[in-house]
Amino acid sequence: MWNLLALLALAPLLAAQDAGPAADLARAVDLPDAKARRSAALELAQRKDVTLAQWLELCAGFGAFSPLAPGVHHETVPLRVLGKDEATPISFYVPKGYDPGRPAPLLLAMHGTGMNGRQEYLMWQEVAETLGMLILAPSETGANEGYAFTERERQVALQALRWLRRHCNVDENRIFCSGESRGGHMTWDLALRRPDHFAALAPMIGGPSINPAKGLNNVRYMASIAHLPIRDLQGAKDDPGLVANVRAGFARLAELGAADAKLLEFEDLGHGFRFAAVDWVALLGKARRSAVPERVVLAFARPGEARSHWVEVTRYAKPVEENFTPRLTAKELEALQQKDDAGRKRWWQEQCDQRTGRIVATRQGRGVFHVEGTGVASFRLLLDAGMFEPRKPIELHWQGRTLRPVPSPTPRVLLTEFVERFDRTFLPIATVEVP
Repeated sequence: MWNLLALLALAPLLAAQDAGPAADLARAVDLPDAKARRSAALELAQRKDVTLAQWLELCAGFGAFSPLAPGVHHETVPLRVLGKDEATPISFYVPKGYDPGRPAPLLLAMHGTGMNGRQEYLMWQEVAETLGMLILAPSETGANEGYAFTERERQVALQALRWLRRHCNVDENRIFCSGESRGGHMTWDLALRRPDHFAALAPMIGGPSINPAKGLNNVRYMASIAHLPIRDLQGAKDDPGLVANVRAGFARLAELGAADAKLLEFEDLGHGFRFAAVDWVALLGKARRSAVPERVVLAFARPGEARSHWVEVTRYAKPVEENFTPRLTAKELEALQQKDDAGRKRWWQEQCDQRTGRIVATRQGRGVFHVEGTGVASFRLLLDAGMFEPRKPIELHWQGRTLRPVPSPTPRVLLTEFVERFDRTFLPIATVEVP
């Protein structure tokens, strides 16, 4: 709740939306690539006419959204993907109760092979109207021959999500991810690599990947999403490899103690599912991401994918690596070739697990943190104002040591973070880097 002094201090900044720091912040967020956004944020951080407290208020109240007509909308928008603009068809559904002044939940829905996003809202329309939920469905502009597990595909989805969040008032803590077939594969892969983006997952007839022949394995990252509500709908008579991978993923989640991950198999179905088997209103109605969770668990191997909530691994240690070629003796290779498909997948999983890093960070009270990990050479904590006492050292327990750094609040941390994520519910103002 804003107090009177804060409102008086901000009045000159909020009076004009087309000029001043509020507009400058919006322009920085809307720059096309991360490098340009960071450069703009660093310039904003040097301004002497805006205090850190004022920047915080501007970030917390960020976004001016216009009313939208209820129903489905189709747009083709330029998305910056891997340094290039891709003209991407985007379909999004606006429920009748959408209020641009109030953050709304959002479902990112991804289509199947050979399909597009234009019809994705139909399956979810009734749920969307009940929950006041937006639906976003980008269309694949490439070969559209199935999910290829590429960074480009993931970036298209993430950039589409970024685009809609700038055009609709989206609740950062109620973003859900779903898809069928190709989109089901993508739901798993995207969440496993960006675990702090979503509040719940609903993959359908698509699974995680364990494929030694192609060097693919994202089951190794399951620890990152074990806290999420997950409902997977899968025909038991579907492709045996897909069914085996889905079951392996849920077996790993069970080992990790996942409390709300459920696989619903339909014994009489092949590549199909029954949408009504889940009470989606009940599930999504209560699903919320914690903006600042007390405990963060992250599994990582791919550079640039080692961030979850307020923890980021900045440098990996051996033997962490995503892509590798195991060195096998002739005898070991012969033994591997004699294994069946399930045996080869188990072997591949073991190889990948040995090369997967893991970090677990826990907030034990204001200013007290416990961090442990494997494959971590360096990391940083991002701290908002509620996580530490100003001008006092924090207590950080790491690998048998107790460190007592003093975080320094600065607009630089806040703004460089905000231009990338524009998350109004988590506003870090300081970092602690180890070592």
